[in-house]
Amino acid sequence: MDDPRVNGKRWSPSKIAIGNFTAGLEPQPQLYTIEKSERPKDESVEFDRAITLCGYGKYHYELVLLCGLIFMSAGFQNGLNAYILPSAACDLQLSSEEKGLLNVAFLAGGTSSAMLWGIIADVFGRKNILLGTLIADGTITIISSLSQSFQTLFVFRFLNGFVIGAPGCLVFSYLGEFHAEKQRAKSICYVGFFFTLAWLVLPGLAWAIIPMTFELRINGLQFNSWRLFVALVGIPTVISGILLIRFPESPKFLVSQGKSKEALKILRGIFVANTSHSIHDYPVKTLLANDTAIVNEEASIEKSIFGITQLLQSIWKQICYLFTPPLLKYAVLFSIMLFANMFGYYGLGLWLPELFNRFETYYKLHPNTTVTVCELATFSVPANPLAEAITQTQNVILVGNSTASDDILKGIPCSGTIDEQVFVNTLTVNAVSLLGNVASGYLADRLGRRTMPVGTMVFAGVFGCSIYFLRSASQNLIVACLFSTFIATGNTVLNSVIVDIFPTHVSAMAICLATLSGRIGAIASNLLFGLLLDINCGVPIFLVGGVVIFGGLLGFLIPNKGVITDKYCDNNMAVASA
Repeated sequence: MDDPRVNGKRWSPSKIAIGNFTAGLEPQPQLYTIEKSERPKDESVEFDRAITLCGYGKYHYELVLLCGLIFMSAGFQNGLNAYILPSAACDLQLSSEEKGLLNVAFLAGGTSSAMLWGIIADVFGRKNILLGTLIADGTITIISSLSQSFQTLFVFRFLNGFVIGAPGCLVFSYLGEFHAEKQRAKSICYVGFFFTLAWLVLPGLAWAIIPMTFELRINGLQFNSWRLFVALVGIPTVISGILLIRFPESPKFLVSQGKSKEALKILRGIFVANTSHSIHDYPVKTLLANDTAIVNEEASIEKSIFGITQLLQSIWKQICYLFTPPLLKYAVLFSIMLFANMFGYYGLGLWLPELFNRFETYYKLHPNTTVTVCELATFSVPANPLAEAITQTQNVILVGNSTASDDILKGIPCSGTIDEQVFVNTLTVNAVSLLGNVASGYLADRLGRRTMPVGTMVFAGVFGCSIYFLRSASQNLIVACLFSTFIATGNTVLNSVIVDIFPTHVSAMAICLATLSGRIGAIASNLLFGLLLDINCGVPIFLVGGVVIFGGLLGFLIPNKGVITDKYCDNNMAVASA
C-alpha cells in the first residue's frame, strides 16, 4: 500500500498538510502547517522546578538591589552609635556609663526581638513584617534625631535595635525564596556586600556632616549636626520600605501556606520580567508544594478576627516543628556556628581599629622602636572623636566598663576633627571586605555548601590568632583586612546556607534563632575580652581565634546537598499535629 503523500512528500508526525482536496485528490495551492509545540500544554511541578523555569534576569537583579538597600539600612543602624556618641556626649553631657548603656540598648533591642520576628514572619509572611519594620525603623530614627536627653535617646536606640532586627534577619529568607537553588547562595552573598558598603558610606557621611557648626533652636528643641546625621540615616530605611511595596510576598512562602494560585501568578510575573515572553508561554499550570506548613490553623485565623488561640497554637506548633529532629540538630549546629562567628567579629575584629590608633600614636611618641600587641594593651592613647567613637561602639562598651582615657576626655572640649589615619585604615579594611563579598558571590555556586563556611571561618580564626604576633601598624592593617574579610563573608554565607537547609515555613525562625545566638556571642566576647585582657593579653586573642576555628570545623557537619523537607516533613508534621 502506498504511503500517503502530499505533493510527493511524505507526511511527518510533526507536520500535517491541510487543504481542500478536489475529486482528483489534488490539494489546493494554499496550504498551512501545524507544528507540534515543544512546550507541554500542562505541567504540574514542585516549586523549585517552577522557579527555575522563570529564569534569572531583570526581576532578580532588581530584587537583589532592593534587598541590598534593606541590608544596607541595617548596617547604617549597627554603625550609627560610632559616629554620634562623641558629639552627643557633649550635648547631653553623657558619662562613660551612659555611653556604654546607649551601645547596650541597641544590641539588647536586637537580641530581645530576634526570635520574635522569625516566628511572626513564618506565620504572617516575610513582606508584611519587612515592610512594617522598615517604615517603623525609619520613622523612629528620624524622630530620635530630636532627642534632648539621655533617657529619650536610650529608649529610641533600644527601639531601633528591636525593630531593625527584623530586616537584618528576614531579608535573607525573603530574597532566597525568590531564587532557584543554583543562584540562591550567590545572590545572598552579593546582598552581604551592601552591609559592608554601609560601613564605608557612614564614616564619609559623618566626616562631611558632623563637623558642621550650625545650631537651630525651635520651641526649646536643639537641632545640630549630629542630629541631622541621625535623621539622614533614617531616610534609606523609609525609602527601602516604600520600594518594597511594589514587590510581592515570597511565592515559596505562599506555596507553603497552601496558596499555590497566588504563588503561580507571581511566578508568571517573574517569568515575563526575566524573559520578555508572554505570560502564556510559562509552562507551569499547577504548583505542587515541596513542604507544607500547618495551614489548617492559618485558615481558621483568617476566618476569625478573634483567632488568638489558633494563632498561638500555630506559633507553638512551628516552634515544636523546628525543635523536632532532624531540624533540631541543624538548628543547634547553625546557632553554634553563628555564635562563634560573631564571637570573633565583635571580640577581635572590632578591636582592630583601636590597635590602629595605638600603633600610630606609639610610633609617633617612640620612633625607631618595636612594640607588641600586649604592650599596646596597657598604652593609653590621647582621644579624638572618631577614634574614640570607633573604639567605643565597635568594642561595645558595657555598663561600668570605663577606659583609661575617660579622665583625659573630661578636659578635652567637643570637636568635629577626625584622626585621618584611623579614618583611612577603617576605609581600607571595609574596602577589602567588599572584595571578599564579591568573591564569595562568584564562588558560592561553584563550591560545595560546606566549603565556604568552613574555609572562611577557619582562615578568620587563624588570622585572628596571628594578631598576637603583630609588631607594626602595617602588619595590623594587613591582618585586619584579611580577618574582617573572612569573618564577614562567613557570616553572610552561613545565612545563605540556612535558607537552603530549612523548610520554608520555619526558615525565617531558623535564621532569627541563629542570629539570636550570634548576638549573644557578641555580648559574651566583649565581656570576656575585656576581663581577660587585664589578666593576660594572649588569652583572649587565642580564645577568640580558637572559638572561630572550632565554629568553622563544625561546618563539616552541614549536609553538602539537599533540603530537609520532603523526606521528613510529613512524618514530623504528623507528630507535631498529634
